[in-house]
Amino acid sequence: MIKALIFFAVLLAIAFGGAWLADRPGEIIINWPWLDMGFEVSLLMGFLLIVAAMGVAVVLWIVIKSIWNSPRSVTGFFSSRRRDKGYKALSTGMIAVGVGDLALARKQAAKARKLIGQEPMTLMLEAQTAQLAGEPTKARQSFEAMLDTDETRALGRRGLYIEAQRRGDMEEALQMAKAATDESTKAPGWAGAALFDMQTAGEDWQGALVTLSQNYANKHIEKADFRRQRAVILTAQAMELEGEDNADLSMRPLLSEACKLAPGLVPAVTMQARILNDARDYRKASKLVEAAWRIEPHPDLAQAYVYIKDGDTALDRLKRMRVLFGLMPDNVESKLAMARAFIDAREWAEARSLLEPMAESHLTPRICMLMAELEEGEKNDFGLVRQWLARAVGAHRDPAWTADGQVSEVWQPISPVTGKIDAYEWKVPVREAAHAEQPVLDSSELEPASEEKMVLIPSDGSQEKEKAFAVSEDTVEEITPEEPQQKEPVVEAETEEKREAASESDVVEAAAEEAGSTPPAEPEEPETAKDTLSAEEEKPEAETKDAKAEEPKAERVEKSAEKVEIEKPKEVEFPMPFPPDDPGPKKDGTAHKPEKRFKLF
Repeated sequence: MIKALIFFAVLLAIAFGGAWLADRPGEIIINWPWLDMGFEVSLLMGFLLIVAAMGVAVVLWIVIKSIWNSPRSVTGFFSSRRRDKGYKALSTGMIAVGVGDLALARKQAAKARKLIGQEPMTLMLEAQTAQLAGEPTKARQSFEAMLDTDETRALGRRGLYIEAQRRGDMEEALQMAKAATDESTKAPGWAGAALFDMQTAGEDWQGALVTLSQNYANKHIEKADFRRQRAVILTAQAMELEGEDNADLSMRPLLSEACKLAPGLVPAVTMQARILNDARDYRKASKLVEAAWRIEPHPDLAQAYVYIKDGDTALDRLKRMRVLFGLMPDNVESKLAMARAFIDAREWAEARSLLEPMAESHLTPRICMLMAELEEGEKNDFGLVRQWLARAVGAHRDPAWTADGQVSEVWQPISPVTGKIDAYEWKVPVREAAHAEQPVLDSSELEPASEEKMVLIPSDGSQEKEKAFAVSEDTVEEITPEEPQQKEPVVEAETEEKREAASESDVVEAAAEEAGSTPPAEPEEPETAKDTLSAEEEKPEAETKDAKAEEPKAERVEKSAEKVEIEKPKEVEFPMPFPPDDPGPKKDGTAHKPEKRFKLF
């Protein structure tokens, strides 16, 4: 709108100027003495001639200047066209790197280098192409070339840091991160985060606190993350001081600040509660544990709260546990801690009312152990105790301190795998996936074990002397290795000469003495082992049973002594690892895979 008003104002001024000149007639006389002539024009015509002369002069100046600058203009035209082609090649090369087209990326990188030279983005394209091709030396050279220019120095340090990490050179990576953070007050986010991670992984807690404060001042992390990470670092410093002289005095301010920053940090609260307990400040310790219990119930908190006073009886601990249970009555940890207090106070009915519903809904080993202790204390029923202990094998896993798949009995400030701070979480660990062909057996499918069907396996560890006897109701099967070795006889022989000279009655007497019985006065003449076995095989089953029942005890002992001479195993191992009244996984003679499992209940 303003431009339009200005335009119309100029037109109006020209119109008024022309009208003013037209209303005032006059003449302009120009004399040229050296030409002996002159010009006489009107005032209006003279003004128009002056304007025309100025326009011609401007045109001539433009023409002359264009002719003078034509070489430079031509050079600039071709240079601009070359630069446009170079940036187009640079853009195409970056896209090729993004999609993983190595051949196109190399071609466009060479073209960009040829057209636009050592530009920052050209170096970046060459470095990324070298990384894509797996050439760390060329990539490193490109990033080092970026350090010479102020505008690309930060990019070069970032690239050298990544390359150092890929090579596993943590010292160079730390130097690049430190250089990036020390260059200016407002360090880039990647440098602050990388420096903090490496300092915590190396347990440089003091340096990590400084870097954490810088990251928070530069607004690279949120306030909640800053408070939590600072509390974890303070707790780690307190853990390092534990065990030293006057450790409580040094640990107390650290743990006090940590509990203020993160009231739900379990290790900080438990250590601070112990220190306050030693200082007999029971009220403050109780308030501290109660605040943490409202945020994250944990067994360590319950233990610290119940035993906050030394020398209390089980009833005193039960009374104190009722207060903690009232804060989170529906939580599983509250119920387990309350059941533990009931069992210690021998309040069996109350403990059972808490444990049995949890055992039916979600059985875990902790619940099984408490139920086993309950059955032993209340009923003294060791059969039920063994049953609960057996059920603990196949129960769901209890929560534990877990970080990157690693389970620890105690909390640690950093992960043992990645070195990341505050990686441990109180959660149920990931269970190993079952094999696809793994059979699942229920307790109802397991047959009760009987001594007659058990397989006795010698446990002396010798492969050369392996023999097993499968004992059944009717027959005795002998299982012998493919290459049997000479076995020691059951009946100890004095010498070969005495054995040849000994009569059959002496053999019977020796066998009877070994079996713990006395031979009859007049034993019948025994048959050979071969004849006895062949005769028993030809007899029908019923006749064999009758014959065995009618045979005298001495004859059975004599036959068993003459059949096969084998070495008695000193010890035997039953294939079932559980007692007969506790069903467990069956085992046959074949070898099983080590990952094979059984669902007991």
